[in-house]
Amino acid sequence: MIIEQYVEARRRRYGFVSTDQAARVIRKMLKPADPALSDRELDDMVAALAVKNRLAVVFDRGARGPADGTEADLNRKEPPMRAPTETPDVAGAVDAILGTRTAPLSQTTPLSMSVVISLLRERTGTKRSDADLEGLIAKKAAVLDVHLSRNG
Repeated sequence: MIIEQYVEARRRRYGFVSTDQAARVIRKMLKPADPALSDRELDDMVAALAVKNRLAVVFDRGARGPADGTEADLNRKEPPMRAPTETPDVAGAVDAILGTRTAPLSQTTPLSMSVVISLLRERTGTKRSDADLEGLIAKKAAVLDVHLSRNG
């Protein structure tokens, strides 16, 4: 119940939950002699409720060093978390690569996933992982009915 109240309060004011901050506040409210709840279990409970309430979760336990227990630290307003913005239109670039199939890609040979990823990085400068790009390319290829080979 304490965790639910904490998550609800964070949802109304901030839009995210810090596991470090949650642990400090919740541990203050729990009985000091109650060792039944481990740090991992507490983090899992906070994260599950936060996700259920559509809040971002910051797993930052231990990132700030030892807790000094000051009330000002527990109540300070933290800026809302924002997803990193990527300026190039990566999805649009995938559409362009798969849709046009111009040089160096040949219309007679199947496209290679590694070639498409290389072209995509060259055109957009994206820093996304290969696995992320492969997923995006595979989805776009399926929609456009383009067959890709796995070999480079």
